[in-house]
Amino acid sequence: MATVLLVALAALAALVALAAWLRHRALTPVPVGQARIPLRALGEACPALLMAGDGAGAGAQSGGGSGGSSGGAPKRKKPSGPERRDFLKWFFGLSMAGAVGSFGVASLAFLWPNLRGGFGSQIEIGAEDEILASISENEGRFEFPEGRSLIVQYDPSTDSSGQYGELTGGTQIMALYQVCVHLGCKVPWCASSQWWECPCHGSRYNRWGEYQAGPAPRGLDRFATFTNDDGVVVVDTAQIVPGPPRGTGVLDQPPEGPSCV
Repeated sequence: MATVLLVALAALAALVALAAWLRHRALTPVPVGQARIPLRALGEACPALLMAGDGAGAGAQSGGGSGGSSGGAPKRKKPSGPERRDFLKWFFGLSMAGAVGSFGVASLAFLWPNLRGGFGSQIEIGAEDEILASISENEGRFEFPEGRSLIVQYDPSTDSSGQYGELTGGTQIMALYQVCVHLGCKVPWCASSQWWECPCHGSRYNRWGEYQAGPAPRGLDRFATFTNDDGVVVVDTAQIVPGPPRGTGVLDQPPEGPSCV
């Protein structure tokens, strides 16, 4: 939206500048002696005048050659006002500045966290029991596109060291970032192995996003979760938490079937 607005403003400014320049040119007085009717148009109106004009011009030329510079026609002076070349330089410069400015604002809008909702902010998912029911209905996970999150159930009794306790904020909800940490592909769920498996280069992660195989340097990145005052589970997508290093095996989950990649 901001990009469209800036482009429209740049185009409007360019049109206003063009209109002002054309109006200035139209109102600029032509010096006396410089307003001339094109000879071709005059000849079409009166051929006799065209012939007479040609004769007079030849006489003036011969007279000028014999009588010196006093017989030559006066030089035409340039009308006052901005030159066309200068205007075009200014016009294209303004257009380029508007385009560059629009691109810069669009880039900042893409990179800057969205503090009004959506990815890059704290997003409410729903009541914890409803989320757990959705996870159970979807074979142990469900995707939350608004937060670019992969939601799985976290069992504190399985995490004896409490490695993910602070990250899950006392809930049974773990939110994984949907992007593979190798080269940024979206990681789908493999129903047969019950793992997250990247189709791009074969990186594989268990249900909790811990590294299992492939070129990925670590486990899946993740987001903190907590319950707000209304009892609603919130995913904090304003900050991406780096995934656990290779070799982390808090969740002991071998593949439950064939791999998908």
